[in-house]
Amino acid sequence: MTLMKTIVTILLLVPFGTHLWAQDSAALKSYDLLPVITYSPATALNLGIMGFRYFDFSKEEKPVQNSFINAAAIYTTRNQLFIESGYQFFFPNQDRMTGWTYFFDAPDRNYGLGNNADLLIVEGPEQDTVNYLNVDVTRIGFIGNYQKEFRPNYFLGPMVQMENVISYDTVPGSFQIINGETQLHQLQNRLEGWRVALGLSFTIDTRDRVINPRRGHLINLSQLIYSQAFGSDYEYSATRMEVIGYINPTSNHTIAFRIIQDWKHTLGDKEAIPLYGLSRPDSRGYIRGTFQDHHAQQIDLEYRLPFWRDHALDDPNFRFWKGLGMVFFVSGQQAYGETDSYQLSNTNLAVGSGLRILLNKKNQLNLRIDYAIGLLENSNGVDGRQASFTFNLSEAF
Repeated sequence: MTLMKTIVTILLLVPFGTHLWAQDSAALKSYDLLPVITYSPATALNLGIMGFRYFDFSKEEKPVQNSFINAAAIYTTRNQLFIESGYQFFFPNQDRMTGWTYFFDAPDRNYGLGNNADLLIVEGPEQDTVNYLNVDVTRIGFIGNYQKEFRPNYFLGPMVQMENVISYDTVPGSFQIINGETQLHQLQNRLEGWRVALGLSFTIDTRDRVINPRRGHLINLSQLIYSQAFGSDYEYSATRMEVIGYINPTSNHTIAFRIIQDWKHTLGDKEAIPLYGLSRPDSRGYIRGTFQDHHAQQIDLEYRLPFWRDHALDDPNFRFWKGLGMVFFVSGQQAYGETDSYQLSNTNLAVGSGLRILLNKKNQLNLRIDYAIGLLENSNGVDGRQASFTFNLSEAF
């Protein structure tokens, strides 16, 4: 997205943000709602809506974190559809439920296996050279987790994941693979079908709040088994470790960091892991799937700098233009094969910054507008570098 299109998007949202601040305080505490009006070359004009709905399950003697459901529905002028919804529920007995449901009917890019994004494909009448295969994909899926607290801040519980890749089709049009045919061929017979898994997740959570924390940490470890016994078309194991930390150096500033490590191991068939089951880092600056393989690591470091101070939130004349802030971040990611090892030198770096607009004073929910640039040369075709523009509610992590 060009800078001008980004500015136009923000200007279109400003009147709606003003309307949100004009609501009565009770309504403001219960939900946040925003329209989506953006443009990108792949999807053209995007029209939709996104929002948060808050719940408080506290009892007088047992206060708990605010629960919420967040959702987004986006339709593009190229007849593409994105629908997704997530939830986090926190109960007085300290049990918690989290989950995510989604339906995507839209284009995607297949960069093949590996960590170099070095496919070369010539396509279309213009003979454009790109480093991915254009595909149309329809996917539906669900992830759910229920955890019980077995000691203060320690949680354990069952987890389920299921996804059906309903269709996966190459975008009509002529193309010629110049480099990387072997990488694409390795995925040829594992594209569509069901992935169904059961497992366990373990969490340590000391965050001061769930949305936009300033202090504490979140550590999550999960183990899933995909098996035909559960109705899966593929059999493999998935182990994921996520470590997130928040440091409050001064005032209401925050240093946030995240490390994610994914391991996928085949169970018997050495080509059992399907395309959307591979480890796929998702840090800003690169399109998800640019780097994908059996294992992956992702690192994020971010400095969050609000221009307002906590005491200003008590001002009845506080308006959204007084709730601005900035962030500066660096991200790194890499993917590597089942027989390969992690190497720090293979990390693909990205840098960026973003604008924050405080939409909800009670929950301190921000509108997030980020721009990031991937530093890997040729990650966007010959002599090109990838870049990403993100428009969303809440922080990246």
